[in-house]
Amino acid sequence: AAPAPKGKPVAAARRAPGARAVGAGDAGSQGDDGRAAVGVERAGITSWEWDELPAHLDTRQAGNVIRAYPALVDEGSSVALRLVATVEERDRASRRGIRRLLVLATPSPVAYVQEHLSNEEKLSLAASPYASTRALLDDCLAACVDAELRSRHADGLLRTRAEFDAVRDAVAATIMERMFETVALVARILTASRDADRAISRAASIQLMSALGDARQQLGGLITPGFVSATGIERLRHLPRYLEAIAVRVRKLVENPGRDRQAMNQLEGPLATFEAAGGTMPIDPEAPKHLVRVRWMLEELRVGLFAQELRTAETVSPQRIAKVLAS
Repeated sequence: AAPAPKGKPVAAARRAPGARAVGAGDAGSQGDDGRAAVGVERAGITSWEWDELPAHLDTRQAGNVIRAYPALVDEGSSVALRLVATVEERDRASRRGIRRLLVLATPSPVAYVQEHLSNEEKLSLAASPYASTRALLDDCLAACVDAELRSRHADGLLRTRAEFDAVRDAVAATIMERMFETVALVARILTASRDADRAISRAASIQLMSALGDARQQLGGLITPGFVSATGIERLRHLPRYLEAIAVRVRKLVENPGRDRQAMNQLEGPLATFEAAGGTMPIDPEAPKHLVRVRWMLEELRVGLFAQELRTAETVSPQRIAKVLAS
C-alpha cells in the first residue's frame, strides 16, 4: 500500500463524496484482520470507543491503495481521531492521546489533594513555573497515569478495550496514594530548585559569569512548565540530586573557579555532540530513545564532575555517552 504524503492527513479517508466510515464490512479498508469499526477523522472523543483500534486503514483511490494510520491526538479536554501518514506519527501522538483518555476515565483526585496540602507544600508548589497550582497538580495526575500505563505497557500504547479497561482500573486503585507521593516529591524538587536559583544569584560575579550561566541553563532545562509528566515519575526521583548538585557546584565554583573550568572542559564535548545529534534540553520524551538516554546521562555526568559527593546513579563518562550517541 502506498503511504500518504508525510505529515498530512489522508484526504481519501475524509467524508468526501463516496467516502464511508470504516466498518467491519469494508474490504480493503480494514486494519490487520477485521477489527472493530473506526469512523472518519473526528474530534471531541472523551472515552475509549473501540473494541479494537485498527493498526492501519487502507483506502482505494484512482487505482491505488492509500494506507493511513489512526492516531489518538490529545487536545486537552478531549481526544481527536486523526489519520496520519506513518507508524511513527501514529505512535507518537497516540501515547499522549491514550494517556488523556485514561485521565478522563479516572475520578480526579486533584481537588482533594489540593485541599490537603501542607503549608510547606503549598508554598513550594506556588513557586512552580506552571500557570497555577491546579495546572501543576493536573500534570502530576498525568504523570501518575502514565506511570501506571507504562508499568503494564512499556511502549505506552493500547489497542483494545480490554487493555484500556485493565489499565483504567489499575489507575483507579492506586491513584490517590500515588498522587500524594508524587506531589510530595515535586514539592521537594521545587524547594531544591529554589535553593539552586538562590545559590546562583548569590554567587553573581563577572569572573564567574560563564559557569553561572551554564548552571542557570541547566536549571532551566530541568524545571519548566510541564516538567513533571515530561520527565516521568521514574526519572523525577533523581531531580532533587541533580538540583542539589547545582548548589554544590556553585559553592565549589566560588572557592576554586579553575577546578570548575577543568570539569566544564570535560562536559563541553559530550554536550556539543548531543546537540549536534538533535538533542535538546528540556527534551521531548518522544524524541529518539538514544537522545533521551543521553540527556539524562549528561545530568549524571554533571553530578560526577561537579558534585562527586552526591554520587551518580550509574557509571557515566564522555566515552560512554559517545558510544550511546553512535549507536
